[in-house]
Amino acid sequence: MDFPQHSTYRVPTKRPALLKELRSRLPSADDRVRNLHGHGDPTEYEAIADALYRVFTTARNLAPERHTTGCSTHPKGPVDPQSPQGWGKCLLCNSNRRAGNPRAGQDVPNSPLQYEVPPPPYTHDALLARMRQINEIVYELHYRSPDEDFALTADLVHGAFTIARELSRPRTSSQCRRHPGAPIDPDARGGPRCLFCAVADHRRNTPPPPQIRDRPRRTTPPRQPPGPLS
Repeated sequence: MDFPQHSTYRVPTKRPALLKELRSRLPSADDRVRNLHGHGDPTEYEAIADALYRVFTTARNLAPERHTTGCSTHPKGPVDPQSPQGWGKCLLCNSNRRAGNPRAGQDVPNSPLQYEVPPPPYTHDALLARMRQINEIVYELHYRSPDEDFALTADLVHGAFTIARELSRPRTSSQCRRHPGAPIDPDARGGPRCLFCAVADHRRNTPPPPQIRDRPRRTTPPRQPPGPLS
C-alpha cells in the first residue's frame, strides 16, 4: 500500500497566533480611519497612529527579521558611522577591510534595512488608500504564505503609521500639505508661508557663489645691496 508523501514544510510556531492577532487588531484601526470625514483633528490621528503602531508590531513579528547592519555575517553588529561609499554598514567588516584583511569580503545585505516611508503629501485620502491595500493583502494571508507577503504587509502598515503620525502633528496656519506642523516665515516672498518650503525655494533659486581661483603669485627677486661707490 502506497502512502502519500507528506510535505517537509512546517508552519512557524508563532505564526498562527500572530496572524490571528493581526486580524483582530486591524479592523479597530481601520474603523478609526474610516470614521474620520475630511480633515480630522490631530488628536484623533494620534489615537489612530497608536492603533496602527500596535498593528505594525504584530506585522513586524510575522515578517522576516531585519537588521540595522544588513550584514549576513554580523547581522546584529555595530553600525559604522563613517562608512565609505560603496561599503556596507557593518563596523566589524569595514574595520577588517580597512586593516587590509584579505578574508574580509564585502558584506551582502540579507534584507532591507528600514521599513517603507511613503513620500509626502500626507493626507487623509492617502491614509485611506493605504488601508485598502493593507486589508486586501491581509485578507489573502494564510499560514503558508511566503515570507515576502509578510514583509510587504509590514511595509504597508509602517507606511500607514507614518502617514497617521504626520497628520497627528500640530498644524499651523501655513496650511502646508508637505509639512503640516512647520513654522511660518513671515518675511517670505509672496506673504507668510511654510518656513521649510520657503528655505527650499530660496536655495533652489539662488545661483551658486562664483568660484575665485587664486593665481600664483610672482616671486620678487631679492634686492641686491648697492655696490661700493667709485
